[in-house]
Amino acid sequence: MISRAPWLSQPWQQWQQRQQSGRLGHALLLQGPEGTGKQLLAEKILAQLLCDSQSHCGMCKSCQLLKSGNHPDRIDIHPDGTQIKVEAIRGLITQLESTAHQGGARVITLHQVERLNGAAANALLKTLEEPMPGVYLLLLCSAPEKLLPTITSRCQKLLVPMPSWQQTADYLGPQAQTLGSWPYWQALLGGPFELEKWLKKEDVNQVTQWRKSWRASLKSGLLEPQLAAVSAEQAPMVLKVLYFELLFIGRSRPQWLASNYHSVQLVSEKIAWLQRQTGINLTAVLQQLITEIRQHAG
Repeated sequence: MISRAPWLSQPWQQWQQRQQSGRLGHALLLQGPEGTGKQLLAEKILAQLLCDSQSHCGMCKSCQLLKSGNHPDRIDIHPDGTQIKVEAIRGLITQLESTAHQGGARVITLHQVERLNGAAANALLKTLEEPMPGVYLLLLCSAPEKLLPTITSRCQKLLVPMPSWQQTADYLGPQAQTLGSWPYWQALLGGPFELEKWLKKEDVNQVTQWRKSWRASLKSGLLEPQLAAVSAEQAPMVLKVLYFELLFIGRSRPQWLASNYHSVQLVSEKIAWLQRQTGINLTAVLQQLITEIRQHAG
């Protein structure tokens, strides 16, 4: 699969060089924009680490267990809703107190690690400070600035770059032609893996409708029904659409953007805030945001 994603070749080679020279740390932070293939790279790394010969031979018992999806020494931690909660990290710590089932390495992949809540981050920090033999942690992160500096400082780092548009277009094939203004879509949604996902679900059309609804809402001052109907899961992306729509407006009107920078910043802060909230009145939040943007615009 990496052959279809040539921009992953360099970070993969960097990791292999560390492994071959015996310089692997117990924690690796794979950081890069959404949709650039961090998950794919992590799969390659964990397959090599779990292999009996640490070469991903494909023949040993560990490789066969991994291929079947039943390797007992592979642990994946995902956000529960909008957060990785402390219970998940405490459960991990309890699991790690026992020995490896296959007698080799154990590999923990923490997905969207920037979603650690405060208590979970502190619990993970203790694990990073006191690493257990044979345990490797892969931290997948699209926003490393949201991590505690004490966490990032205890990890080796591997940067997964945003590919060029030509590489993205080669990966997407004919589908790339439907995106038109590709810089907008790449900035909004991320790299080719994320773009592919949205194209397959035909959600690009949904984004286009959200853009139109935001324009109408900002003009009238009233939240459009389509925006009022979004789910809590969709909310951060819906606000991200607004964020880039304001930047899009300002692209041809620099003076407007300069005087409305507060509104752009407000939307950015609200996106981060929403990712930490549960059980809120989303319609009221979005309506209040429209009101504040219009008031600031005068």
